[in-house]
Amino acid sequence: MIGVLLSAVTMQRALAVPPVRFLMLENRTMPFGLVEQGANGRLMLAAGITKDWQDALAKELGRTPAYVLLPRKRQDMAVVQKLADLRCFVSPDWLTSEQVAQYDWPAPFFDVEERLVGPVNGRSLDSMDELAGARVGTVLGYSYRSLEPLFADGRAKRDDANNETSLLLKQVAGRTDFMVMRSLDFEYQQKTDPTLKKLRLTAVVVSRFAMYCARPKYSSVTLRDLSNAQARLLNAGVLDRILARYR
Repeated sequence: MIGVLLSAVTMQRALAVPPVRFLMLENRTMPFGLVEQGANGRLMLAAGITKDWQDALAKELGRTPAYVLLPRKRQDMAVVQKLADLRCFVSPDWLTSEQVAQYDWPAPFFDVEERLVGPVNGRSLDSMDELAGARVGTVLGYSYRSLEPLFADGRAKRDDANNETSLLLKQVAGRTDFMVMRSLDFEYQQKTDPTLKKLRLTAVVVSRFAMYCARPKYSSVTLRDLSNAQARLLNAGVLDRILARYR
């Protein structure tokens, strides 16, 4: 009887703990995220680095994960409306100073590099100054600070697509001269799609930045709990094992 009562109490406590609501981009592509339409017609995060890491983080926090999938332009308002508890895979470089102040920032957990991608048989490219007259594929809503001066004065033309997959299709079709993509994403896509052998990473690095799991100041997840859970996962090699699955 005592065992049954303890089990009931444990279940009640588990049910009382709300899920961790992770704010996510709805246009994620692999290896970072596979977004699909669920049976109820709503978008769901089905696989990828973001899901694997955030599932592990939620478990380490003793909670279950829930995903709030929104386009980039609606994410900041979602935080204002208190619709999410954590916003992972984000950089403060992408936000205004006012937006940065809405969060607590633990240590970064992941470093990312973006490079220019071009055709294998295309002209060589050693610096961004050589982009004069080029059409550069970019993701709608994304900020590329090192390229903005070129776009602003017309030396290069920004050509937006909804996500990285659409960027690759345009690049393979020759509709852009170069495109911006994370090195990890490109190498993953090139392994799974033979048509991408026509493309290569150039030597030009557009940006290097650290990724964070930012905590909105209203979040029910404390900064201490978040920092400790993240540190335990990193020390245990969880992120390294996740990344190894996609390389």
